[in-house]
Amino acid sequence: MNWIVPEPEELSCLRGDPLLWEQELDVRPGVAEALERAVGQRAGQVFWRSDHDHLYSLQLADLGAGRPSMARVFGWWDRWEPRPPEHQIDADLMAFLLWVAETADLGPVYVSQVAQRAGIPFGWPAGSVLRTPEERFAALPGFSYEPKFVEIEGLRMAYVEAGAGDPILMLHGEPAWGYLYRHMIPHLAAAGRAVVPDLIGFGRSDKPCACNAYTYRSHARWLRKLLVALGLERITLVCQGWGGLLGLRLVGQMPERFARVVAMNTGLPHGDGCAEAFRRWRSFSQRQDFLDVAKLVRNSLGRARLTDAEASAYQAPFPSREYQTGAIIFPRLVPTYKDDPGVYENRKTIERLRGLGLPVFLAWGEEDPITREGEAMLRALFRNASPTLWVPRAGHFVQEDAGEEIAVKIRDWMWSHP
Repeated sequence: MNWIVPEPEELSCLRGDPLLWEQELDVRPGVAEALERAVGQRAGQVFWRSDHDHLYSLQLADLGAGRPSMARVFGWWDRWEPRPPEHQIDADLMAFLLWVAETADLGPVYVSQVAQRAGIPFGWPAGSVLRTPEERFAALPGFSYEPKFVEIEGLRMAYVEAGAGDPILMLHGEPAWGYLYRHMIPHLAAAGRAVVPDLIGFGRSDKPCACNAYTYRSHARWLRKLLVALGLERITLVCQGWGGLLGLRLVGQMPERFARVVAMNTGLPHGDGCAEAFRRWRSFSQRQDFLDVAKLVRNSLGRARLTDAEASAYQAPFPSREYQTGAIIFPRLVPTYKDDPGVYENRKTIERLRGLGLPVFLAWGEEDPITREGEAMLRALFRNASPTLWVPRAGHFVQEDAGEEIAVKIRDWMWSHP
């Protein structure tokens, strides 16, 4: 078990939820003494972070037996968010119990039998994850790439790729999917291996139905595991919108895997408010029974004009409202107030990014009111940023308004920053 010491600031953002409670631990002295040796103390609290990136603690108490007499396990959740999906908690507790069994020389079979008798489920509950039928993606204009898939925590995550060499990771925002980069992929594939994933809940990737499956942290965790699964290193990050909120956090969490950053119409909010245009968009999105994604993309453009077939491609991942949980939840996840979930992690990310010397290229659509302030914020954050490429008459989705133009600029910039 990898014990950690969380910072007081992080704990102040969380609430403790008791999950396991053993009040007669000293009935099995061997187990109690083994835990004391493993933890390094007879009474007190130790913390660890699970494979799902959730924080847990083990609290031991000595009630006079000269050994730990009581043990409690707490899960620490963001104060303003619901509990994570129950199957994740169950899996994390099983991992802990297996560690206890190994530490106390009980044998994993013992714990598995207990779990089986208790009826602890494994994996996503039946019917809780949707997958868009593949026929919805037939004959996509300008996007003939063969999809590939990686399983992340029991979810199928889709991506396409083109070219060879060091990876160029291209992350979309909301409510788009990898199709957004179709104008840029051919040019960037000349400079490396263009890898374009669909976030969980979008595109060809699986779509959990439960609202609490989608958090800022879970999206970042899924992407981290994708990078590990694909073995991506020396990455050039190309990100826009929510792709930047997630991608920049990845750079802060895994800086050794990144070589360059390209950010477009995005930011890294950390509780200091938001633009009025975003506030209006969030209010509008939360009143919708069904997002007309094609219309939303069209209304967010400046100079580009989508054909009906291209507009339909943006709607393709969402046959009905049930498939749109991730898209509708996203605006709620932007941390705009100081107590919002994600603020602590983004503040830590900003501290780490300030210390990095990565080459940075900023490209901004001038007509996007939602992310207008993001350019100045990122320019002040990165100490090795090239002059910003301002794109006139371009809106939020600059990949549509000026994708080829920007891709050529990025490609040339990459070659000048090997």
